[in-house]
Amino acid sequence: MKSRSIDETARNAFMTAFGARASVEARAPGRVELLGNHTDYNGGLVLAAAIDRYTVVAGRATSGRVATVRSVQFNQEDVFTLDKIEPGEPSSWGRYMRGVAWAVQERFGPLCTGFEVVISGNVPLGAGLSSSASLQASAALFLLGLGQGGAADLDDAGRMDLAATLRRSENEFVGVNSGLLDQFSVLFGRADHALSLDCRTLEYERLPLGRPSPAIVVCDSKTSRRLADGMYNRRRVECERIVTYFQVRGGKDAVQQLRDVTLDDLESAWNDLDPVGRKRARHVLTENERVRQGADALKAGDLAAFGRLMSASHASSRDDFENSSQGLDALIDAAEAAPGFLGGKLSGAGWAGCTVNLVQTDRADDFAETVRVEHARRTGVTPDVHICQAAEGASSRIIANS
Repeated sequence: MKSRSIDETARNAFMTAFGARASVEARAPGRVELLGNHTDYNGGLVLAAAIDRYTVVAGRATSGRVATVRSVQFNQEDVFTLDKIEPGEPSSWGRYMRGVAWAVQERFGPLCTGFEVVISGNVPLGAGLSSSASLQASAALFLLGLGQGGAADLDDAGRMDLAATLRRSENEFVGVNSGLLDQFSVLFGRADHALSLDCRTLEYERLPLGRPSPAIVVCDSKTSRRLADGMYNRRRVECERIVTYFQVRGGKDAVQQLRDVTLDDLESAWNDLDPVGRKRARHVLTENERVRQGADALKAGDLAAFGRLMSASHASSRDDFENSSQGLDALIDAAEAAPGFLGGKLSGAGWAGCTVNLVQTDRADDFAETVRVEHARRTGVTPDVHICQAAEGASSRIIANS
């Protein structure tokens, strides 16, 4: 489904649900992590890209303090008051929407009005493509747009502030202990560019992918990510155990996060370290180095080198961080033998969901068909394959007078 039809779906659904035209519309892309798996909450480095799959929020202001939110994809409605927003027992999408309204009011002050909105989108759900951050960013820009009488025109400093606000919403309201990568990526995306982010200093750079830019091909293993949240939190604890060990040796000022440990430090203490945690740490530290090398490769226009780093990242995730799966490994195996393949890895938290592959643009269709056929032959499951491009970040606009 093209992005324009997503916009139209949201507008039409709003008219059907509320009997009026929406006045403000906001959209935000999904994202893929190209390099930097599980480095963000360890104070590390990441390379990502927004992709041309979107969540759209269309709606209008109403009198009073009540918010009425309808999801097209789930055919569900959630109603809450802005004066006392609680997690309650809504669906996951409803909790995210409530969390955004809560965080926006905490950061920017009380919303002046209630609202009615419809949410539509084509970011694959539960696939490691940050559908939740896409929803968060589009919802936040819609709310800010209402407060400003239309489009929320944010510069990069404002977008970073909003990314931190949305991370707080996910951490404190929704209860997912995420890093900043997802919110940053969907807000800062640029067409034909990757995004590098230092998660400690918040320094960032937009790096050209070249022209023509390669296709970013997402392959969905169709496996459930229900396990991912619990395993994600476990991995954080495993990484923190290594940090604690080095803090005892060197002090908390010297070692604040895993990023402060060097590979030499890790190797010197290897036999004294928790045997699980040391592997997790090795993945994170080598992944930071792959991000550095990946940024250099993009600046040099060397997509082949960048692709090799993506594949090395997957091997490290599989062997050291152990957040791959049979389904994800089978997708990578099929991709490696497909036309135009430059490199590929698991996306997002891992354990299920999708792989992301860098593919020569003119071979993308052949690549997709080969992966579908080969993966189905090996596993009996035909994956969904999405041929994407690096896309612009979140935006909002006026679409009608109230």
